[in-house]
Amino acid sequence: MPAPRALAVLLAAALLPACQASSPGAAVAAAPAPVAAPAAQPAPRTITVGGDAEIFTAPDTFEITVGFDLQADTLRAARDGSRDRAAALLAVAEKHQIPACDIQTQDLSLRPRYDGYDRMRLVGYDASRGLVLTLRDLDKVEPVLYDMLAAGANRVDSVQFHSSVARERRAEARVLAVEAARAKATAMAGALGQQIGVPLKIDEVDPGASWQTPVANYALTNSSVPHVSDTVATGRIRISAGVAVTFALL
Repeated sequence: MPAPRALAVLLAAALLPACQASSPGAAVAAAPAPVAAPAAQPAPRTITVGGDAEIFTAPDTFEITVGFDLQADTLRAARDGSRDRAAALLAVAEKHQIPACDIQTQDLSLRPRYDGYDRMRLVGYDASRGLVLTLRDLDKVEPVLYDMLAAGANRVDSVQFHSSVARERRAEARVLAVEAARAKATAMAGALGQQIGVPLKIDEVDPGASWQTPVANYALTNSSVPHVSDTVATGRIRISAGVAVTFALL
């Protein structure tokens, strides 16, 4: 039979957990309260439309690209022939008082020419060179071309018409395209009894994109007058811009 003191110790150890659990000051871990999920917000009501605009302006800058190709038996002959012919073309530019800033050499080439199936037999040398001239007088275009060919050019690669105010006209076209988009959105929303609010997004797009329907677009012809010389007519250059705008619906 256990001693009285040992029995008392065993009873105290057995009763201690129960006493701690029922003690008024004992801390009880509580389960976290569930957090309610936020209510789903309704999707904003919007309308997205495209708008584009065109401005027509008369060109006032004319870019001529001419050049020559020649063949020679020796490297020296090809080099000297290329230099002589290039000097003759530059003399034409000087004769027509074309500023140095409007003259640029391009595609300068001097290379060996081979013959035969295995291309191992050297038969001569090829030389080529191009010259880009920017003119600001339409009446000079044809005389410069004639004199360039007479001086040794054997290629007219291109004659391009440009406008020196293209950047300004394109900026105007963007504004008109935005106005066209707003007008279109207003009309479409009004047909459904709605009104448009603030623009939420705007992107510049290619006005020729296939998804865009050319409705409610603006076209403007500015005050520049096309020029016609005896044999050359400038016509007009079309400068366009397009936008896609998303408006809020009220």
